[in-house]
Amino acid sequence: MTLDELVESHYDELNENDLYIWQYIFHHKTECQKMSIQQLAHACNVSHTSIIRFTKKIGLDGYSELKVYLKWSLNKQFDFDSYSMRHSSDELKRTLDVMENRDLDHIFHNIDTAGRIFLFGTGEVQNHAALEFKREFAYRHKIMHVIEGNTELDTVLNNILPDDFFILISLSGDNERVVTLAKYLHKMNIQTLGIARHKRNLLSQYVDDYIGFETSDFHTGFQDKSYCCTGHFFLIVNMLFLRYLEYCSLKESNGSFS
Repeated sequence: MTLDELVESHYDELNENDLYIWQYIFHHKTECQKMSIQQLAHACNVSHTSIIRFTKKIGLDGYSELKVYLKWSLNKQFDFDSYSMRHSSDELKRTLDVMENRDLDHIFHNIDTAGRIFLFGTGEVQNHAALEFKREFAYRHKIMHVIEGNTELDTVLNNILPDDFFILISLSGDNERVVTLAKYLHKMNIQTLGIARHKRNLLSQYVDDYIGFETSDFHTGFQDKSYCCTGHFFLIVNMLFLRYLEYCSLKESNGSFS
């Protein structure tokens, strides 16, 4: 069993600290393989005992065994599996099916009634998805503001209003910044929509509406480089806009759209 599979099999036992530790390890496997437990703890901003507890929770004897798994991962010969193309296609089709059939009226009601709509993405692809949100909904005269950087985020939060609506876009849904933001907005009773992969993540626990999608990591065939299809973000944005047009049309035909 790989390290990724160990974490997945014990996911329900992991707390927020554990997930932050795993996110760091997942994205810095080469660096972590050379780190002492104290160095990893410092990088994750946790205690070394938190690192030990994390290793125990995923079924390892301790930090030394974690480094063994990392070494196996880095030394493994990775080949591209052509089945990954079919698997990714099937995942995109499932996302499309969900977006075609799910009840999205509560999300559209929030879009209609919000005084201001803010978009926050945790990475480059997520930020592009936020910009696509802004571009598409402008066709329906819905102005969305994309938050770029921590300074702008602080400014927005210092001037937050009760009828603001936030759309939070993350890949893992366990990113520390987006989870902290979702928690803060939840405490402020600000309406939120979260978009991320999988259903089991911290973001889904703190937003009012959540759209999750399945996308699997696979190896590109070039060293230890994994990839996942991020087209789901743009498919979700496209379908949200089309379904919103349908929602508006039905309201107009019923004479209730202002």
